Amino acid sequence: MNDILAWGRQPTTVAGVSALAATVLGLALGQINFAQAVPLLVGAIVSVVLPDNTHAKQDAESLARDVLPTSNNK
Repeated sequence: MNDILAWGRQPTTVAGVSALAATVLGLALGQINFAQAVPLLVGAIVSVVLPDNTHAKQDAESLARDVLPTSNNK
C-alpha cells in the first residue's frame, strides 16, 4: 500500500493524471478533436506509468560536474 501511495505522490504521476483529466474533459466538451488529443493522451499515460527517478537526475548532475571542466579548474 505504501508503494502505491508513494507512486501517487510523484510529480510525474500528478502531472500525468492532470493532463489526462484535462484532455478527456476537452474531448468531452468538444474543445479539441481526437487527432489533437492523441499526443496529449500518450504523454499523460507515459507520465503516469513511468516512475519519477530523481536519483538518476542527481547522478547525471554529479557526473556532469565531474566530467565537464569548470571555470575554477582553469
